[in-house]
Amino acid sequence: MGRGCGWWVMLLLIGLAAACAPPSGFQLPDDPMARVLGRRVGRIVIVGGDGNLYLTDQSGLRRQALTEDAGPTAEGRRAYRLPAWSPDGQRLAVFEVLSAETTTTRVIGLELPAGHPPVRQVWGEWRGEEPALLRWLDSRSLLALSRTGTGARAGYALRVLEAEGSPVVLARGTPLFFSWNPVRRTMALHREGRYLELRALDREEIERRSDRTAAFNAPAWSPDGRWLVWAEREGDISVLRLEGVDPPTSRTVLTFTGGVAFAWSPTGRYLALITDPTTTLPRIGPLDLYDAESGQQIRLDDQSNLALFWSHDGRRLLAFRLLEADPASGQVLLQARVYEPPGKGARELGAFIPTRSFLEVLAFFDVFQSSASLWSPDDRFVLIAALEPGGEAGIYALHASGWLEPRRLGDGVLAFWSPR
Repeated sequence: MGRGCGWWVMLLLIGLAAACAPPSGFQLPDDPMARVLGRRVGRIVIVGGDGNLYLTDQSGLRRQALTEDAGPTAEGRRAYRLPAWSPDGQRLAVFEVLSAETTTTRVIGLELPAGHPPVRQVWGEWRGEEPALLRWLDSRSLLALSRTGTGARAGYALRVLEAEGSPVVLARGTPLFFSWNPVRRTMALHREGRYLELRALDREEIERRSDRTAAFNAPAWSPDGRWLVWAEREGDISVLRLEGVDPPTSRTVLTFTGGVAFAWSPTGRYLALITDPTTTLPRIGPLDLYDAESGQQIRLDDQSNLALFWSHDGRRLLAFRLLEADPASGQVLLQARVYEPPGKGARELGAFIPTRSFLEVLAFFDVFQSSASLWSPDDRFVLIAALEPGGEAGIYALHASGWLEPRRLGDGVLAFWSPR
C-alpha cells in the first residue's frame, strides 16, 4: 500500500508542475514593479535611430545620452556605429562615421566613470573605408576591421589600435575575417576566401596553414586556446576541421557541401554550427551541436536558422529561426529560441522583424560572436532590435525562460549588453 501511495503522490506533483507552467505560446505580463525594483546587472549601449549612442539598463527607465552630435553637419552626416564593450564593462569603443564625398572613419574610446559624463578619446582615423567590426584585445588595445566596397569584392583592412600611438595594419584581404587567441596571442586569418594563416601579434612572420579553404567566414579558437576550427575543400566536398595546437592533432567534425558558420560555447565543450547547402551569404540552414568531448553531433533543429549566440556560462544557446523572407524589401521574420545543450527542446521567446542594423550583425554572427553580447551578464535576458507596426524601431529585453512578455527598453536600432 505504501508503494501505491508513493506513485499517487508522484503523479500529483507532476500534475501540479504541469498546471503551474504556462502553456506553449502563453506569456505573463511584464510586472511594472519588477522594472522598478528588479535587480539590475550590467549596462546596455543602444544605437539610436538618430545615430547617437545611449546608455540604459534592463529596466529601460534610465536613459543617458553618450553622444548628441549625430546628424547633418557642414562636412557631411555624422553617425555612431557598432559599439563594443571592453572586457571589464567600464569602457566603450565605437566607430564615428562622417559620410560625405569621401567617408571619414574614427574609432572613439569612451570612458564611463560612474556619475560623470563620458570621457572621449580618438584612437584612430582613416578615410575611404566603412566600419565592419571592433573587438577589444585587452583594456589598452583594440582590433578594428573596416572595408571598402560592398558585396563579394569588398576589401577589408584589420588594424591594431591603442589609446596612445598610430594604428598598425595587421592584414588586408578580399574578404578578410579573423579569430583572436588571447592565450597564445595569435591571430587566425581567413583571407581571399582561400587562405588560412596564423600570425603572432608580436611577430611579423605569417604561417600559412591552407590555400584551399571552404565556404566559411571566421575561423574560431576555442576559449582555452587549444583548438582551432576551420573548413577546407577536399575535392568535391568540404571538411570542417578541429585542429589541436598542443599537442598537434586534427579531427574531422563533419563533411559537407555548401557553406558553414559556427561558434564555440564559452566552456569549450560544444561547437554550435549552421550548415547551408549553398555558398551564398548569409549562412542559413539546420542547427547542429558538436560535443568536443564525446565527438557526438546532435541535430537541434531541421528548420532554417540564421544566427546563434551563446550565453556567458555556456549553458544556453540563443538561436534565430528564419520564418519568412521578403526579397523585395529585404525584411525577414525571425523567431528567437533558447536551447539548453545537450537537450534538443527549445523555448520560443517570440517572433519579430529585426532592424537592418541588427540583421547585419545576425548575418555575420560568427564574426561578431566574441565582441557583441546579446545576453545579460546573469544570462536571464537577451536583447533584440525590432521593427514595430508603426514603423518605429525598438530595443527589447526577452526573458530567457520565455514566460514573460518582451520588455521594451526604448527606441533604437541596435543594442549590446556589457559583459559585467
